[in-house]
Amino acid sequence: MSISSASGIYLFLVVLFSIVNGNLARGVNGGVDCASCTIVVGVIEHLSILYNETIVASLERFCNYLPSDIKTYCKVAVDYLGPIIVEGFLKNETPDIICHSITLCRDDPGQAKCRLFQSKSLSNLSHSQRRANLRQHYPQLPSLLTSKACDLPGIKEICKIFEEVFNNHMPLVDIDGDRFGTEESFRGSAWRGKDCDDFSSKIRPGARSVMGDYAIDHNCNGIYGMDSSTNKPWEEEFCNDTQRLGMAVLGDSVSAHFHIPEQWLDARQLSVGVFEHLVYIIGNELDWPQLSGTTGHINNSWPNIEGSTRSLYARLFELDHCNHRDYQNIAVNGANSKSILDIVKTLTRDQKNDVPLLVIYSLVGNDVCNGHNDTVARMTTYEEMYNRTLAGLAYLDTVLPIGSHYDNSH
Repeated sequence: MSISSASGIYLFLVVLFSIVNGNLARGVNGGVDCASCTIVVGVIEHLSILYNETIVASLERFCNYLPSDIKTYCKVAVDYLGPIIVEGFLKNETPDIICHSITLCRDDPGQAKCRLFQSKSLSNLSHSQRRANLRQHYPQLPSLLTSKACDLPGIKEICKIFEEVFNNHMPLVDIDGDRFGTEESFRGSAWRGKDCDDFSSKIRPGARSVMGDYAIDHNCNGIYGMDSSTNKPWEEEFCNDTQRLGMAVLGDSVSAHFHIPEQWLDARQLSVGVFEHLVYIIGNELDWPQLSGTTGHINNSWPNIEGSTRSLYARLFELDHCNHRDYQNIAVNGANSKSILDIVKTLTRDQKNDVPLLVIYSLVGNDVCNGHNDTVARMTTYEEMYNRTLAGLAYLDTVLPIGSHYDNSH
């Protein structure tokens, strides 16, 4: 893999980190934007050494490796930020200095200074003087001390493209509008059971069978047709005496199973194979819901992540195959007790025509680790958490079928 192709990937990561953590404030010393910038610029430098290519050449060419609908915007971003990045490396500066010069990083008063790279410069100038010297030649760059990476030209337009998908929290491809799709990524079947007929909203995972599904698989569990020896539908024979129960989770990055492949951040491990599933991983927002503890449903064969899949949904399926495909992972990176009140409305269930659902309501830490400089003062209060949780559960009562259950495990 050349520097140029990898550089394009890392621009993707800058955008994704900003969007994936969009519910958080920018954070101490620049937070997510600063960390993303420093990692990206650092890896590009390592790649230039490994592959003996110049930063100039890679910054000129890497946009050609990106999808056509964002290639133009990528070139705008490179034209805008490329010169200061190149000059920084020519002056033997570190990614820390470069990202501070762009002002995606900052030193907040009273906070410990964060430096990921050891200084290579022989200059006696201070960190602040060196970044000021680098920036002074680029007066056109705005200060980003109060804004984000997604405010930069080029990157701003790319962010908008991803936001349209990632902020919707529902399948990108859903022809019949039942909130189940046939594609796997972009909130498709990796997140919700795969639709077996995307042209009929009456056919979907979790639906009750109709006349024993003697001709049509209305609930997409794969059980339909007639038993010729008894002249009864297979659904009646296999599922009538079972207590069908779907599985859903409302949560944050833990429930979504957020994971960045470590190979992406280590120039020594980069190869074409490492990025074989790049588009799929990006389409799933750097999450792996198909391997999560609640809705995991595949045997783990991915090269970028390890660990067995023994989810609650998988156990329900083992107990009763009639529950096949009846899962919904409604988890969002950065979700907290406030944002979940909107996210919960993307869960789908028909009180009359669907079977009961077991819902795990799981928020782990974003109400505490909130990304603000004054974290303690901005923590969600006990009263806020209590009232918001009750509001979320009250909404579930309006959409869940009788016999459903929910567990509040935040």
